[in-house]
Amino acid sequence: MPVPSDDASVLWSEAWWAEFLTSPAVAGVAALVAAAISLVVSARRIRADRDLAAEQHAEARRAADRLRAQALADARAERWWGMYQWTLARLDVVDPHRADRLLCTLESQAPGPAERALVWAANDLLAMATEGAPDDDA
Repeated sequence: MPVPSDDASVLWSEAWWAEFLTSPAVAGVAALVAAAISLVVSARRIRADRDLAAEQHAEARRAADRLRAQALADARAERWWGMYQWTLARLDVVDPHRADRLLCTLESQAPGPAERALVWAANDLLAMATEGAPDDDA
């Protein structure tokens, strides 16, 4: 191996390169370069994995929120249906004014247009029943 000197022309000369490239020092430099490349690749892979995990976590949270919202909507629709059936079962024994108030409340709480149509149909039935009933005043 060449002896260090202060002469720059000797240090980077062709003879110096020939000696350096055949010495064990080249393996050390190659190992350092490989380690640096490996470090950069590993850091990028870790960052990508962390970003992917965060994205998957956020998506799982959104999916859980959607499922929770759907479960709440289903429970609300189930409760509404129970109230609707209860009201229909009592339409003939409840005062028409109170029945109308019950149906208005059901309509305001209806989860969708199909349920509102059911309330309108029940309201029409109530109107037909009250029109056909004899007046107490007569």
